[in-house]
Amino acid sequence: MKKILTILLLAIPLLALAQSEMKLEAVQKKKLNTFFSNFSEADLKSFKQNSLSDAALLEFGLSHNLINREKSLKKSKDGSSVIITSEQVDTATIKYFGKTVAQHPNKTYTRPMASGEAYTFSQISSLAELGGNAFLAKGMIFTTGSGGTPNPHGTPQEWKKKGEEVEQTGSFTAKIKAEGERYILIEYAVVAVK
Repeated sequence: MKKILTILLLAIPLLALAQSEMKLEAVQKKKLNTFFSNFSEADLKSFKQNSLSDAALLEFGLSHNLINREKSLKKSKDGSSVIITSEQVDTATIKYFGKTVAQHPNKTYTRPMASGEAYTFSQISSLAELGGNAFLAKGMIFTTGSGGTPNPHGTPQEWKKKGEEVEQTGSFTAKIKAEGERYILIEYAVVAVK
């Protein structure tokens, strides 16, 4: 009985350490802000581990390409749309989720070109190590009106001082996994601010 009690007393602090909040350095925080902004700007919906549907993966891949690669995408004949290939979708989903759409319904997808969209971005507020290269992240989602260009790594005080109208529109909790120098998203929960 004493041995079990001793083991438990030693194990409890280790479990606490395994889920303790990490101190984020500025470079790491900026990298994670950018990582999570990819999901908020694409309006990714909440999903539990191992339940992200192919439809959600496809929508993310299309939105991500449209938002971040619009100028390099092939244009339609009339110039009002862009053409996104299934390979471009898969490149994005592998990078951010570590997997591809199981079966694409099309080889190419056409999307209207973006114009005057609101600017949405995320900022991480905490990161806790879960073990096995997995982490629990929490953060906030912000949105500006059309044409707003605040520093996505700035603070509400900095935005206000520069006359930027930035509103917190949500918060998120996410489970991520480190794979080499990058992270992949494993689970994502978004709560809108009312």
